[in-house]
Amino acid sequence: MDSLSRALSKYSLDLGMTWYAADGGMRRAQLTERGRRHVERLRETRDRDQEITISGRITELRESGWVKVKTGTAKNAYAYDVRFEEPEDLLRMRPGLGDNVHFRVRFRQRLDSVGIARSTEYTYLGPAAEQTSLPLDP
Repeated sequence: MDSLSRALSKYSLDLGMTWYAADGGMRRAQLTERGRRHVERLRETRDRDQEITISGRITELRESGWVKVKTGTAKNAYAYDVRFEEPEDLLRMRPGLGDNVHFRVRFRQRLDSVGIARSTEYTYLGPAAEQTSLPLDP
């Protein structure tokens, strides 16, 4: 509905539909300017930020300030796309493929008025302290 509404709004068009229902009756619906405005209000987003730590190994690097960090060794382990606001910060770190890293990042979700995440992004804030294991007494 979102994509359809956007396409109709682009040309200021209304849409009228007619179909036969399962009981054989005829049904009609319209998407007018009023409906398009309602869908547009539902699309409006608000940001929800949270600071988290991402630990894993680097599987991709770009000079533009983007790093992919994979959290495990399994093929289906989750990977985060971390963006550096200042690409020079990434270059100064001199990371290499396969390096283990611990990043503090800002996790930002853009939520629409229904609460559906429209986009997510991870932005580098700084290094995070490595988590050390607790000593186990025999």
